[in-house]
Amino acid sequence: MNRFQARITAVLLLVVVVGASCAPAPAPLTRDEQVAQIVAFVENSRGHEFLVEPTVTFVPDAVFQQHVLDSIVSAEPGLATDEVAFKALEWMKPTDSLYQKYRIAFGGAVVGFYDPVSKVLEVRGSELTPYRKEVVAHELTHALDDQLFGLNESFGEGVLNESQLSFLVAVEGDAVQTQRSFVASLPPLEQLQSTLEQLSFPIDPELLTVPIALLSLSQAPYLQGPQFVGGLGGNAGIDSMFDRYPTTAEQAWDPAKYLSNEPAVAVATPPADGTVVNAGTWGRFLMTLVLAEGISLDATVSPLTNGWAGDAYVTWRDGASSCIRIDTQSDSVSEAASLSGGLLEWASRHDGATITSVNPTTTRLTSCH
Repeated sequence: MNRFQARITAVLLLVVVVGASCAPAPAPLTRDEQVAQIVAFVENSRGHEFLVEPTVTFVPDAVFQQHVLDSIVSAEPGLATDEVAFKALEWMKPTDSLYQKYRIAFGGAVVGFYDPVSKVLEVRGSELTPYRKEVVAHELTHALDDQLFGLNESFGEGVLNESQLSFLVAVEGDAVQTQRSFVASLPPLEQLQSTLEQLSFPIDPELLTVPIALLSLSQAPYLQGPQFVGGLGGNAGIDSMFDRYPTTAEQAWDPAKYLSNEPAVAVATPPADGTVVNAGTWGRFLMTLVLAEGISLDATVSPLTNGWAGDAYVTWRDGASSCIRIDTQSDSVSEAASLSGGLLEWASRHDGATITSVNPTTTRLTSCH
């Protein structure tokens, strides 16, 4: 190539570059178009298509918050019952209301929700920001699962119901797994923007008054859920899960025990020293919270609960005191001794708490405050 040809080539390249830089940028996608992309991602991720095109409604902050508060009114009776156990274990002050603390915890923290009863999917705010995109992916997964399998189920009231907690681990696990896959598909800059957006959310000072055990319980399904569904063998296993949810926390925290459908050993409800308020099963995760003073940052279960075979609890009121008694059966004498040792250490920090042995493999916790 001679100099003349080189100059002509350089000029042509310059014209091409300048022409390209002057080309109009593609118009940004509308909010509806972006939602449609997320719908397609969720369908591809779960391996199913929506039976009915989902609708995502964006709601102003104040209206959205009121909708959230309205949706939890029905939880008040169950929380009033659970309050006895929270106070008996010193997870909250004797004068506080668990329902009011629940309203504080959820009133300002929720950014999106799907209601399987009304089929409404709402997102807080008007802009589809990077974080709201992943919230939409999460809630759309609930909407898809509901259309295919039905999520309008309840296994009991309150937050201390082992069956309901296990159900939430399963359902939220699927949604969180899809949400994480969606985030991984975003450009690195959008992933960073989403993280920064979450860190920028204002914190209600009253949130510091919410029992940490309530916050631990609220986050557990989102933290443990992906570990559970990750052990089910992909979408086919997840689909089957909607026909048979985990029935115990042991199953929800150990997919192998769920897949083998290992049941809990039936344990008789321990006697109450007053009028019974509530009774049921407690489970490994709630026992972990007892041992850890209500604190769980990663939703793992304590090794002191290894060998959990089954349990039963009862709560009652004794004058101004709230009381709880939990009988936990272990698979072996040595595992019962390990649990008893951990509970004895816990009881040493709590006046009004005693730990006894019902038999060589069954440990009894009694606490009144």
